[in-house]
Amino acid sequence: MKTSAPSSTFKQLIPVLAVLLLPLAYLLFFRSHRDLEEIRESGTVRVLLSYDPINYFIYRGTPMGFSYEAAKSFCTSLGLQMEVVVVRDLNSQLDRLQAGEGDLVAHNLTITPDRRTMVEFSDPISYTRQVLIQKKNPGGKPVESVGDLEGRQVHVRKESAYYTELMKLRREEGINVEIVTVPGERTTSELIRDVSKGAITHTVADRDIATAHRTLFPDLDTTVPISLSQPLAWGLGRHSPELLHALNRWLSEKSTATLFAVLHLKYYEQQYTFRKRAISIFYSGKQGEISPYDRLIRRYAATVGWDWRLLASLIYEESQFDPGAVSWAGASGLMQLMPQTAGMYGIYNLFDPEANLKAGTLYIRSLQKEWSDIPDQETRMKFILASYNVGPGHVRDAQALAKKFGKDPNRWEENVEHYLRLKSKPLYYRDEASKYGYCNGGMPVRYAQNILSRYSLYSQAIPL
Repeated sequence: MKTSAPSSTFKQLIPVLAVLLLPLAYLLFFRSHRDLEEIRESGTVRVLLSYDPINYFIYRGTPMGFSYEAAKSFCTSLGLQMEVVVVRDLNSQLDRLQAGEGDLVAHNLTITPDRRTMVEFSDPISYTRQVLIQKKNPGGKPVESVGDLEGRQVHVRKESAYYTELMKLRREEGINVEIVTVPGERTTSELIRDVSKGAITHTVADRDIATAHRTLFPDLDTTVPISLSQPLAWGLGRHSPELLHALNRWLSEKSTATLFAVLHLKYYEQQYTFRKRAISIFYSGKQGEISPYDRLIRRYAATVGWDWRLLASLIYEESQFDPGAVSWAGASGLMQLMPQTAGMYGIYNLFDPEANLKAGTLYIRSLQKEWSDIPDQETRMKFILASYNVGPGHVRDAQALAKKFGKDPNRWEENVEHYLRLKSKPLYYRDEASKYGYCNGGMPVRYAQNILSRYSLYSQAIPL
């Protein structure tokens, strides 16, 4: 069938339509690309963040992370609120910034020539170098220098700076390293774990990230440098020069340098060390006693209808009965409460044992109401204990995942606890069913198991 050519009248209309539509296209593009004045008018800075174990996660219902806290401090310095725009695919962070979905990417990005063509960068926040992650005893010849990468497989994300550096080694050094790309949903932390498990042989990480994982994976070697020192910075859109100026001014302040030092210590050096502390299965106190706080524990256990020995087991798991204990996250006292949680009950002195127990048991009462829909009492207790450790939001996510994948959302073993464990994997914590994102789900599962196992021992050895 022969189609007719456009009429001459239509041809004449094309320039007119272009003139009419150009302002509309301009408006649509720049409406979402904002500079500081428009951001101030909205009262909110839109910050692009991706869930991962260091930069952004939710712990006991509280948003946390190196990049989250730093970005929030910057927004506060402007007198503005922060709106987190979650990016589930790390490879799409800069694309979404370019599309105007956020005002800045608060993720420590390596500045590369390719990325400079896409976005503006802040002044460097810090410097790092990339290092190879491999087993200390790989069962074959280890990589001792970049030259030994010839013919080796290295797994990285394609849009990462690690991929760029490996391509540079191939191009400039002539090293025929086999680069295996992985989906953008996979974090560096997950790839490091895969090396430890033997699922892959090599990956690459920034030195700071590698250092943060040493306690979790002592079997890994991170000594071989892949790059020279490289600057890390935040990314901004090209149409936000005033916001860039404000960010650089904030970065130049001494108080900001102090903030980054504190956050680095908290998230890169202390977080995993605290998580790996040794946990004894049984407290050996005086005969017939569990702790110096048994009297208080008995009184407050009665307010939630618990056997006091169960509450004692929870307290031991949290603080080993140290009323001055403070976790890497700021949870304090015998029951390791977050200040925000205790503040909901008007309690602020978390180092006072009785005040801490009062706040902790009030929180347990709220969790009992939260999980009143679980019909089986023993099962309900596991939901409550896991929620005390990691917050009910992550456990609700695990329920939603269980239901989505055909499991029973009201059963714990092999159902909800299975998907809670899987919330450490990007495929699951970035699933639409996961509203709260990343969670080291094995921790609350072990936490509940430890408490119930210790309670069983307490029940055998300590009078009711």
